[in-house]
Amino acid sequence: MLQDTSAVSIVVVAVMIFGLLITIAAYLNVYYIPSWAEDAEAKHARNAFTDFSAIPGAINGLVLANETDAISKQRIELGGSDIPVLSPVRSWGSLGVVPQEGNFTVKADAWVVNIEGNVTSGELQKWGRATTANISDISLFYVDIYTKSSKFLSNGKLIINFTNRPGRVEIESGKGTIGKCYLQLSTWGGDGNKIVDKLCVHKDSAPSNKGPEYYRIDLLNPCYGFSKVLRDADTPYNLTVIADHLGLVDEAEGPMLLNYTIAYNEYNKSLVHYSATSNGTLIYESMNRYFLNQKFIYQSGAVFLCQPPDASMRTLPTIAIENTTNGSARITIPMVTVGTGVHRTPMISGSGVEELQLKLERLSRVSFAEGNNTHNVHIIIEPPEGDENFRKDYLQEWANYFNKIAGGTSVEANPEWPPDDSYANIKITLNGSIYLDIQDIYIEGRTSRISS
Repeated sequence: MLQDTSAVSIVVVAVMIFGLLITIAAYLNVYYIPSWAEDAEAKHARNAFTDFSAIPGAINGLVLANETDAISKQRIELGGSDIPVLSPVRSWGSLGVVPQEGNFTVKADAWVVNIEGNVTSGELQKWGRATTANISDISLFYVDIYTKSSKFLSNGKLIINFTNRPGRVEIESGKGTIGKCYLQLSTWGGDGNKIVDKLCVHKDSAPSNKGPEYYRIDLLNPCYGFSKVLRDADTPYNLTVIADHLGLVDEAEGPMLLNYTIAYNEYNKSLVHYSATSNGTLIYESMNRYFLNQKFIYQSGAVFLCQPPDASMRTLPTIAIENTTNGSARITIPMVTVGTGVHRTPMISGSGVEELQLKLERLSRVSFAEGNNTHNVHIIIEPPEGDENFRKDYLQEWANYFNKIAGGTSVEANPEWPPDDSYANIKITLNGSIYLDIQDIYIEGRTSRISS
């Protein structure tokens, strides 16, 4: 029987081709796929950091709008870097809120303002005088002028003025030059210019307990101009009500009476030991197969790019130090607390697109006194969880930031490390003549799954 070997060559070729494919696949898997996957993971990390870096702007937008019903949404792809067919496995990541972490504490002995509602009233006759002190704003201010007689008022003045600055109202009594205008009102502004000139004040219907000559003057009526003078005045201010020879032609008929009533907010200052702490961080952490794992951390307005043990502040907070006048400086510190709300999952992991939802829960401004209200501000910053080298590098970035913003101002920044070299926190003391301004901000953050 004759042998046919024609099929042997086909089998040999097929085996050789198969072996070549395996060799190529192994070569790609060893030398190229890790490099391609690493590049893809690096690209994904850049995109994720760009998205994460939008968080401070989103929070600032909520604060500027001061709208507690608004929600800011920021989408971040947790994983990626898959290569179709060759390496379809995606990297992973986690995103969310870590409450009660990264304490940011501010302490200062500072002058604060206490505002209390108050009402003062009284009666003046002929040469009477009364002063109301420490006024921040007035909600009601009127005077009643009345007599028990129907005779004409004699010449005299009612004067309302500031005790230590320009701006006043004068109400002149007398028959007047125009008809029977017995009271005429004039107002001068803080610049000394006259706003209202001899405006006639008309008589009101007399209540049963008042005489026939009765005038009620609402000094906050815009037509009198004094409300504008009060708005332009620096607070606090003192007002004096003066009766200058007010009376009747014949006082035997009974004296002319003047009652005044002022409803106002009283402005008082007190020196207190102020201490407040904000905390909570927002974190994205990658779980890559080839590229370096990274953490993105938001704390008190700053965004850090972390490759432990290294940390770098990439987005600066809105804490500011600016020179004002007379060698003093204004220090503005937004203190941002981040929480999760009730019964909400703080962190979420996966490889899909997740949505970080941010909502403003509270915004208030600490009522420090205007002008220079303190000389020393102590800021104690704690880092997120990490080893000693990471904590040191992280806190050094905060120290560098305060040194930078204090440079060129009248404020000196002095960082101080814990004596045990634990790097559990850093204390930064700002010395100088300081106007401290602090915003208390609470942000609620939660995650919502978009795709897997």
